[in-house]
Amino acid sequence: IYCFLVGCLAALAIISSTYSVVQTHRSPTVAELQEFENNSDVLLVKNQQKIITKSRESAVQVISASAEQHVAMQSGTYITFLGRHFVLTTNHGIIGNCELTKIYISHTDELVDCGRFIELNAEIDYAIIEIREIKDRKAIELPADMPRKHKQWKESFAIMNRLFYTGYPNSTGPLTVSGEAAGYSDGDFLYAISYAWSGSSGAGVFSQQGHYIGYVLAVDVGEGVIGQPAALENVVLIVPAFRISWEAALGLPPLEEVPEAEDTAN
Repeated sequence: IYCFLVGCLAALAIISSTYSVVQTHRSPTVAELQEFENNSDVLLVKNQQKIITKSRESAVQVISASAEQHVAMQSGTYITFLGRHFVLTTNHGIIGNCELTKIYISHTDELVDCGRFIELNAEIDYAIIEIREIKDRKAIELPADMPRKHKQWKESFAIMNRLFYTGYPNSTGPLTVSGEAAGYSDGDFLYAISYAWSGSSGAGVFSQQGHYIGYVLAVDVGEGVIGQPAALENVVLIVPAFRISWEAALGLPPLEEVPEAEDTAN
């Protein structure tokens, strides 16, 4: 009996120890890993954690289909302006009408309808889409989340200033990427040493100071072997937010007052 009890106690000790090890080394769930607050409190300063959270909470994917059943996917930023709700993205990824354009919220696997196109600007390459409020996403506020003064804009584009954006390169994401401001071109584009790929276009870019300063447009193109063009995935073109005109949104009735049948009129 004594040996039996000793054996039982030893077995219980082993089981308890094993359980403790398993609990200590428990792998996190996918949901825990995808939490917006899952930013490093060791490698990042607190200000960077806030910026990344803001970037991730406002990131959406824009899906646009054409009548010929072609589909384009790109990134976008959820924005509030004048108490209304918008998504800002690039124009080159809008290939269909509003009815065939959807906003995908990956966190909840939800598709949000396009309410109406406010502006499709082919010259600067941006699209402003008005939508109804997304309850579980946190929009950035304009103009509060943008640089407000000349000095703040200059600091945002200063060489080697840290930049962050969250997007859907290769339709994967949301992925958050950092980089550094590398220079400003005569064409009014900011160049950054970062990373982008097809699907990153339209992602909102945030400065080290926490301001929304623009959106990802494209990667630079250089000359490859035998003179063939080659994409430079680490040289990213960013359109400054001050180039976006919101005048088209002024004077329009709130989307809630527009009949459903008229939402896609543009």
